[in-house]
Amino acid sequence: MISAFLLVSCGSGSSGTKTLNFSLILGDNSDWYKGAVRFAELLESKTGGTYKIKVFPHAQLAGQDQRTELEMVQSGVIDMSFESTILLSLIEPRMSVLGLPWLFEDYDHAEKVLDGPLGKEMLEMLPPKGLVGLAYGANGFRQLTNSRRAVTSPEDLTALKIRIPAIKMYIDIFKLLGADPSSMSFGEVFTALAQGTFDGQENPVSVIHSARLHEVQKYLTVWNYSYDPIIICINSGVWDSLPPEMQAIFSECADEAMKYQREVVALGEAALLDSLRMKGMEVNILENDALVPFKALAEPVYSEYAEEIGNDLIGKFRAASMY
Repeated sequence: MISAFLLVSCGSGSSGTKTLNFSLILGDNSDWYKGAVRFAELLESKTGGTYKIKVFPHAQLAGQDQRTELEMVQSGVIDMSFESTILLSLIEPRMSVLGLPWLFEDYDHAEKVLDGPLGKEMLEMLPPKGLVGLAYGANGFRQLTNSRRAVTSPEDLTALKIRIPAIKMYIDIFKLLGADPSSMSFGEVFTALAQGTFDGQENPVSVIHSARLHEVQKYLTVWNYSYDPIIICINSGVWDSLPPEMQAIFSECADEAMKYQREVVALGEAALLDSLRMKGMEVNILENDALVPFKALAEPVYSEYAEEIGNDLIGKFRAASMY
């Protein structure tokens, strides 16, 4: 296995500049990319050019496979990445708590919780997995699209073939809601939707827009059913090789870049919805009373995952959701 220290050293130029690779699964028109570029700009500026970041969209270094990307960061073959907590739950099941259905009210609520002690507690789970989490960004609240019909009640979901990430909890949620869910790598989703392998999928609005899913999906349901944070992750070996003062700069740059990235996601969502309407999508926004039957059907997930996630952790987040 190539050591993280060797990779950093090999990335050093004659001037002493060290270049780190930063991978992300989405493209260069995504909010993830904007956040990564902002981090790179801040780090180069605050280190006087000692550290530079080279951003690789579409997980180019990992064959466009998100799970492979994660494993390569864990091993140190890739230095840094954006990782969704959904994917991180595959190596740390307690991360699933962040995706529980209708846990957070809105962006301000989610970010307040994650920037506090509970968010820090979650990041402390990563070093044993070969990762250090620097700061939370936002993929956004996950919404539903499909090519068959408008979904405004649970009955509308009946038997719809929905692509979901390879996360058992999401499969269970959609089964409870009456759909027919199964998983597939995101890199294959557009083609699968175009070919009718799936009727629909679920993702944040920014991903729906940047991945051009409006070209193969007619209906969009905005229901904020699951919040999807992303984390700037760095290989723990690379992190440990940094002197304390440089670690502080990395953390400062990550915090600043993710504050910017989260604002881009939250403030840009209304404009993206307007853009998707103009591109031909029918947008249905569900709030309050319309969500009650969905929430009732999905509630058993909390008890089903109490053992895997931990009753105590679920209780902390449910308490934090009451504001």
